[in-house]
Amino acid sequence: MKLFLKSYWLTGAVAVAASAAYVLFSPSNENSKRLKSNQKGIRLSGLVNEGNTCFINTTLQALASCQLFLQWMENLLIKKSEILSAGSSCASLLTTMSVINNRHPTIQADPYSTKELMVSLHKHGWNLLRMEEQDAHEFFNQLLTTIEEETRSPKINLQTISVSETVNVVSNTSSPFRGYLASQLCCLSCGKKAPVHYDVFECLSITLPKLDIHNAFTIFSIEDLLKQFVAPETVNGVHCDNCSTNDSKNVFVKQLSLGKIPQCLCLHIQRSEWSNSGNLTKRQDFVRFQEELNVSNLVYTNRLTENWKPVVYHLRAVVEHLGTAHSGHFVTFRQHSMEGRVKWFYTSDTFVRAATIKEVMKSSPYMLFYERAL
Repeated sequence: MKLFLKSYWLTGAVAVAASAAYVLFSPSNENSKRLKSNQKGIRLSGLVNEGNTCFINTTLQALASCQLFLQWMENLLIKKSEILSAGSSCASLLTTMSVINNRHPTIQADPYSTKELMVSLHKHGWNLLRMEEQDAHEFFNQLLTTIEEETRSPKINLQTISVSETVNVVSNTSSPFRGYLASQLCCLSCGKKAPVHYDVFECLSITLPKLDIHNAFTIFSIEDLLKQFVAPETVNGVHCDNCSTNDSKNVFVKQLSLGKIPQCLCLHIQRSEWSNSGNLTKRQDFVRFQEELNVSNLVYTNRLTENWKPVVYHLRAVVEHLGTAHSGHFVTFRQHSMEGRVKWFYTSDTFVRAATIKEVMKSSPYMLFYERAL
């Protein structure tokens, strides 16, 4: 992961450019606007940028919009109280999310500092105190990995779970973002299918189609990208126990699907790629997304039985990256419930303001956070 971060975000001179980009994309006069907005009844708190830590702040704001994740964290700290100290990353994370949602029983701060959380993560080996620009997607993975380490959640033994149970089974100690990808190989010569293999995921990283050199800016939909993600893939040189002889190899087709559906679905759109000249570039393609996402056509049991039962998710947050592949700034559009009403907000470190759904849908998503409809 650390090697990935080094290749994804350049350091040294780029750190200086990152600071300049932060000034460009996070206006200094937003503090006065925030105060005026809060006077109108906005009850969300911003987060202090501790030095290129917008990637932390934007991820925390997105997670704080996911009610199922918040409820899971609260229950987790109750059940694991004997092993989770007050200074644990789990406790610090829940405190931070409660404060920025203005629901903490004793702490009210606007903006709020993430230093306590950063220190707790540092104890787990995550070097977030270097004050250099990093990636929101990687930080999301760091958080969930640390929660797993602190709680030592038992993993689901998929060998003991029937196919019909894989979709609905939920472990009380596993993250609501945890799901399982089902992959299956099928021999093109005889049609024999191999046993289904399951791989855990907590975020689906989706690649954009190959760039059209004649059209530098293209438009995709999140549904199309997900279809591409699970599209059949040809695998050469596989020995088939059913029809291969001696050392002969056959051609197989690999099919992906959702074996276990997560309660919270995180989608990461990979926008950085290496050019033919060896330069790291950022794709600016516009990706359309919806407030309501139906993934029924991706579910393994639906495909197996051809029973297309709806599997619907509702949008909770959008993380957007402003800038280039080398430097920039992360912001978040997120939902928040106020007095029984759900509203959208724009957050950029300490700055928080109301947002319209039209503005949200025009954003350029880097990460999308959904919750399954109950």
